[in-house]
Amino acid sequence: MLQVDTGSLYPALHRLEKQGWIAAEWKVSEKKQRTREYRLTRTGRAQLLSERSRWEQIVEAITGVLRPARAGGKI
Repeated sequence: MLQVDTGSLYPALHRLEKQGWIAAEWKVSEKKQRTREYRLTRTGRAQLLSERSRWEQIVEAITGVLRPARAGGKI
């Protein structure tokens, strides 16, 4: 399970909000507590797609390097 410390999470959320990739608003939970709710913005979705594409290219490149070559020189 992924665990992120509060000292890492909130600065990251603030940076994403400052860049316009997420938006936040205060809401009241079912338990009547104020909570901060975050959502991706349109710009954030576009950035996510871009980052995901780059990540997939990196994974593909690393997989190609680590995959043993097949007999006959074909991969």
